[in-house]
Amino acid sequence: MTHRIKWATLSVVIYVIFVVCAIAFKLLDPAKIGLSWTVFWYIAAAGLMYYFYFKNMAYREVIYYARQFHLTRLDLEAMVPNRKKTAEVPDPDHPSIFTPLISVPLSVTNRLTDILEKRAKDEYVAPFK
Repeated sequence: MTHRIKWATLSVVIYVIFVVCAIAFKLLDPAKIGLSWTVFWYIAAAGLMYYFYFKNMAYREVIYYARQFHLTRLDLEAMVPNRKKTAEVPDPDHPSIFTPLISVPLSVTNRLTDILEKRAKDEYVAPFK
């Protein structure tokens, strides 16, 4: 199972659990909160699950390439010197499921991905799947 399939499946499962709980416990009952708010919350939850998938994929891609090149956290920090003080870089030695959502911004993972993908192409490393 590829990373993309794993994270897409996890996102869909979390969304289905949300929908089942919302229906079973009548949390988003249109009679109580209105149809427009019900639709809003279902769409918002779907958007959050897409964000969860996308952010984890970007994070895992950086971790994959960092491990292929035997890079440490300090090496990755050197690749993105102009980041905010609160913006962390992924730690290839200790990846976590919650880290990409909380402390590693997309601006950092996007810059690292661009750098690492170019290097992987130049050194014929297998692409991230």
